Amino acid sequence: MASWSMAMRSSRRVVWIGRFRGHGGFATATREYVNALLPRMAGLSIAPLEVLDPADPLQSHLATLPLEGDEFKVVNHQPTLDPEADCYLSVWEFDRIPAEWTAILQQARLVLTQSAFCKDMFSRAMGSADNIHIVPYIIPERYVPAGPSNRLFTADTFVFGSVFEWVPRKVPELTIQAFEEEFDRGEPVRLLLRADHPEGIDTGKLVRGCTRDGRVVPIPASIPDLSAFYRGLDAYVSCTAGEGYGQTLAEAMACGIPAIACKNGGNLDFMDDGNSYLVDVQDWSPGLTVGEEVFSWRLPKVESIRARMREAYDSWLRGKEKHKHRDTLSFRSRFSAGRIGTLLRGLLESVM
Repeated sequence: MASWSMAMRSSRRVVWIGRFRGHGGFATATREYVNALLPRMAGLSIAPLEVLDPADPLQSHLATLPLEGDEFKVVNHQPTLDPEADCYLSVWEFDRIPAEWTAILQQARLVLTQSAFCKDMFSRAMGSADNIHIVPYIIPERYVPAGPSNRLFTADTFVFGSVFEWVPRKVPELTIQAFEEEFDRGEPVRLLLRADHPEGIDTGKLVRGCTRDGRVVPIPASIPDLSAFYRGLDAYVSCTAGEGYGQTLAEAMACGIPAIACKNGGNLDFMDDGNSYLVDVQDWSPGLTVGEEVFSWRLPKVESIRARMREAYDSWLRGKEKHKHRDTLSFRSRFSAGRIGTLLRGLLESVM
């Protein structure tokens, strides 16, 4: 009888709704989750928020639109996209979630998020953590130490790098300030900023609006292989006002590159003082305004960014290479498609 009941609950067809096109955080994570589930969940289909490329392998899994109404809908995006979905997988980077999310999440059969930071934030708004589960980002298999390296400077130059979308929360101006203040012009260091802008603004001009220091180098956002970019660095830097997870930090670390990030946010699920260079942050302060709501963030302390950058550089000078993660296998295994795909399937089937 129990097996028949489970079969009945699992008969609903799962439709995964979200962004699948591009290289942004939501799109990359969405594709990895779906690709991990496809061999584990028969009948899974997708409803992309934008048209897929004609050659995209996921074309064969497109849901028939309009939906019939009896599907089990998973929204891998902000909950307001579909307030009547069955399951939501989302993140938020500030002190609390938007007020309009609360009622939507409370009525959901299942709430998923990527970090303990987000789970705590969601549970405070919902009044309970019983229905909230952590499903970490799946690190794509190409992010490993071995492989092509896009090294843009010679081996005698220490190269910091960062990959981000140019939005206020990323506060790149603070990392630029710390770099300029900490390193004399005679020291062999560079800071590479690979950024794009949600409105298509030239981020090279934005960098030059922050600094005229030629050691700070804007990189085109069209770099085709981020894993090769990571491997060409000596340290990865992402000191922001808050991360729901910290996807690029996990990717860089999986490639064996040391990471510098804040002591705040979802990245603390996989970063600590033993495996990373962690930066002190300020107290909560007003940051993002959406409508009538003001959300707070925690800005990194510039002096602490300077100290962690100097620490990574000095380690390189001494040749100790504390910053190089020689064994990333155990780290990567925590975020494998097999492990997280199995976890995700079990959570979905438990409420269907």
